[in-house]
Amino acid sequence: MDFHRPARQHPLGVVILAIQFLIKGVQSFWPAIVGVSLTQLDWMTLLLIPFGISLGVAWAILYYLRFTYWVEEGSIIVERGVIQRERLQVPFAKIQAINLFQGPVQQVFGLTGIQVDTAGSSGSEFKIVAMRRDAAESLRLMLAEHGVQAGEDQNSDPVDASEEEGLQDSTHAYRGRTMVDLDIARLIKVGLTQNHFRNGLLGLAVISSLAGGLEHQIEAWLSGLPAPITALMAAATVLLIVPGFILMLLAGVGVSLVTTVLRYFRFHSEIGKQGVFMESGLLRRNTFQIPFDKVHLTDWRSNVLQRVLGFETLRIRQAQAGDAASGVGVRLAIPAMEPEHRAIMEEVLYPDLSQGVAITGRPVGRLRWLLWLAALLPGTVPFLVWSPWLACAFAVFWLPFTGWTTRNRYRAFQLTVYQDAVVLQKGWFWRQRVVLKMSQLQGVEWKRHLLLERRGVGHLTFHTASGAKRFSYLDRETGFRIRDWALNQLHANR
Repeated sequence: MDFHRPARQHPLGVVILAIQFLIKGVQSFWPAIVGVSLTQLDWMTLLLIPFGISLGVAWAILYYLRFTYWVEEGSIIVERGVIQRERLQVPFAKIQAINLFQGPVQQVFGLTGIQVDTAGSSGSEFKIVAMRRDAAESLRLMLAEHGVQAGEDQNSDPVDASEEEGLQDSTHAYRGRTMVDLDIARLIKVGLTQNHFRNGLLGLAVISSLAGGLEHQIEAWLSGLPAPITALMAAATVLLIVPGFILMLLAGVGVSLVTTVLRYFRFHSEIGKQGVFMESGLLRRNTFQIPFDKVHLTDWRSNVLQRVLGFETLRIRQAQAGDAASGVGVRLAIPAMEPEHRAIMEEVLYPDLSQGVAITGRPVGRLRWLLWLAALLPGTVPFLVWSPWLACAFAVFWLPFTGWTTRNRYRAFQLTVYQDAVVLQKGWFWRQRVVLKMSQLQGVEWKRHLLLERRGVGHLTFHTASGAKRFSYLDRETGFRIRDWALNQLHANR
């Protein structure tokens, strides 16, 4: 397909744009909308609804007519804007990710959106919300192919007809061996191993909002009961702790299953010669092609239940603008990664992991006692609200329990340096294993305050294009050795 002449999106993009503008309008003015809804509505107020919808549709039509894109001289150019015009020129070499997505409307009409991310944008650089599937695939292949060429030669020419066959061959660069393919049983297994406590709090918040006003009815009912019965019921509320915990757990499981299905429905991933392919999603269907050379960090996470079932979740991070300390970056998750899948991924991304360890580091013993002290602090609260005997009984349990958990947490911290890879491990119940290349680092920082400096201890931070990762409480000698090793690898690569 010829992308060298200015083109618009598919005409049905007007519908998608109108829906997006209306949703953004509701999100922007929701306090005013809630305030109006609580007042007595008259026919003049109700006229605001069709007026707002008409305004959103009109704006979508104007935006559609004023949005064009084309490929020219090693860049993709986008002109957009209704009142304020913008011309965006993105060089192929700066493109980090080119992803396809299908929301509910795109799926109904058989359309696809394409999203382009660069290392210089805090979000997506631009989106084309409505294209035919074959056109979107051709555009992605063109951008990906020219991105490889532009990395070698900044003056690469646009694709001509003679190169079309080469572009078609590149469709297989990210396809090959199937890694994770979630059927219904595996999808439920992934959902059952999520963080139910966090999701349970979310579920209870939703239930509480749906049951708004119910507390007034309960209060009115209780006010009609005799005082002795009310006092007896108040004393018996302690018996609701266990049912309440069970309710929160069930709510957490329900939220986990729903969010997992929405995110990972029909999940499929493959690994090819140049990268990883993955697609998933129910309401929003996303398709990703991740080149190996764009991967700046891999983050392997699991909890105890996932490790019992023999899998973990891989989060792949690509470069993106943002505060490096916040760890902002393009993050793609592949669930249910088994040990053989991890071996395949790391063999491709970090071949030096099989060549032997160069340096190992563990935090100083001081961290062990700091972790224990931080865990003991909540144990002082019962002495403020409970009787002394009950608080002492709780402390007898809390002291050894926190000692055992913090010992396991401390033993989980480990830093391992290979020829060109750094592995950072932490966590006992929730385990995390981060792997990054030293040749892709932006810098290495040795940080400490006055008290740590006097004891020869500091924190080592690795800065990458996808964020920063820190290993805390290293002794100075080990920290300097690892820092110098990483800087040597970085300079050698440059």
